[in-house]
Amino acid sequence: MTQEELVKSILEIPAENQNVEFKRLSGDSRIVRKIIETIVAMTNIDGGIIVLGVSDPEEIKLKSFDRIFGIEENINNLDAIGREIQRITPPLASIWPPDRILVKEVGKSIALLSIPKVTDSLRSIDNHVYIRQEKSNKKLTPQEVVRFAYAKGFEKASKELVKVDFNLLNTNEFKLWKNNRNIENLDIKSILEKTGLARKNDKGVLLPTRNTVFPFAE
Repeated sequence: MTQEELVKSILEIPAENQNVEFKRLSGDSRIVRKIIETIVAMTNIDGGIIVLGVSDPEEIKLKSFDRIFGIEENINNLDAIGREIQRITPPLASIWPPDRILVKEVGKSIALLSIPKVTDSLRSIDNHVYIRQEKSNKKLTPQEVVRFAYAKGFEKASKELVKVDFNLLNTNEFKLWKNNRNIENLDIKSILEKTGLARKNDKGVLLPTRNTVFPFAE
């Protein structure tokens, strides 16, 4: 397929879906945040494509090449996406830089960001896990993270340790539990490890136990 044919096929997509999203780069840093959330959400499900520099066909009356605003609309946001991708945990390798295509008909460039489907563990950003729905992203609660990890096969029900960030467990329920036991001056990791509610795995990484997550998660 030539680049001209690829652009034509992209512009013929009638609507966003679970695996395709269009994003202009105009606006402030919130658009960057939204794109990073979508990357995390897509990779946690089946992967997908984010088309940068093209408007959503369902949100604008313009058609065909008129929907192309180009990555040149805000090149600073494009650079910011590249920086923010590095904060995804665990790292999501080899997705940046995106493929750039110059659309000669309008003299502007679009960028295709290919998101792989992860097969090892869920990705998160700022301690939040997202999954892709039909046309939007959903932030999972800690309980949903555990259940989803089991469903994906990342965690087996027979294991006691779960990959949940300790910050997510530092809830009012945890503080009440700690106060009732007169525990002071220790961080949550130390408290859970000392009380047997967290331990190190075979790689030396401290993780909470499966039974810890549900009572302390909000």
